[in-house]
Amino acid sequence: MSELVESALRVPRLARTIAAARGFNRHAGAPAATAGQQQFNMRSAMDLHPRLGKWISRSVVRRAPADAWQLADPDSSRFFDADEVDAAVAGIRRDGFHVFAHIVPSDITTAIREHAERAPALARGADQPAAVYPRQQPLVGRYDIEETVALQCPAVQEFATDPVAALISQRYLNQPVIMDEVAFWWTTTQGAKDANLNAQMFHQDRDRLSFLKFFVYLTDVTPDTGPHVYLRGSHRHIPRSLRADGRIGDDSVRAAGLWDEVIELTGPAGTVMAVDTIGLHKGKTPTAGDRLALENEFCTSLFGHDYERPEFTATPLTQERFEAMPWVLQRYAQSAGAQH
Repeated sequence: MSELVESALRVPRLARTIAAARGFNRHAGAPAATAGQQQFNMRSAMDLHPRLGKWISRSVVRRAPADAWQLADPDSSRFFDADEVDAAVAGIRRDGFHVFAHIVPSDITTAIREHAERAPALARGADQPAAVYPRQQPLVGRYDIEETVALQCPAVQEFATDPVAALISQRYLNQPVIMDEVAFWWTTTQGAKDANLNAQMFHQDRDRLSFLKFFVYLTDVTPDTGPHVYLRGSHRHIPRSLRADGRIGDDSVRAAGLWDEVIELTGPAGTVMAVDTIGLHKGKTPTAGDRLALENEFCTSLFGHDYERPEFTATPLTQERFEAMPWVLQRYAQSAGAQH
């Protein structure tokens, strides 16, 4: 009975989400936040279909300045080969993800990893102040480095503001995009009992209407060291039995007859992937060593989950890129030293 009630409520929640998103995007500048009930309505409405958020976005996100499509020089990227853009867009549309052939140079990955080894990190679920990640004796399954701390590393800024990632996002989503988050975290062998907390069960990301994420591995990732796992094709279709907002066990995916479509994305340090995480995905719990990953996300609207406008010391490259693509990097307006 409760499922029938929930099903009946999703349609009016969809209508409220459309109205709320339309109101949010009428503002000349993004409002500071989306109301909690509106966030809930959006997440609930997305039970209806994995492509629903993109449809809503195309319907209501129509107000953008003339410079919204402008990007910095793609040839300035050291994380991507601009010649892979078409293949990446095609791969994401087909499978929900694309693993790039280009490997990030080791001097970049080393600089980012060394920053992560020194930076204060939050032990997820431990209710402790941030401290340097205890790599030799981790106590929990995941250690998160906040965006403002991550951005103290010039190479992280370079990844966060990458114009090729923005270009791929524009072409895949068919709308102007905004870089809306940076995530940076260690995954350890201590997380098996906290698989739900550490996003190591299948789930969908529903924080925005329409978005694309990019991940770079900063340690070598094998089947035993915590690869990203994706249910291929689930960005386009998910059986009703797997659509609920929340964590889903492996057995449920097997029962749906889809285990042959589960792909583990492995690779050496420097491997980069683009992933539409509206599809079902998870991190695999490491059993033989830790994993360090850096992620950024491009969305079509800041409607949805709370977002930050981090304060940090922008590098000359970040300032240059902000000047070239202020709409994409609008969250960094204050720190990049220019007015949008």
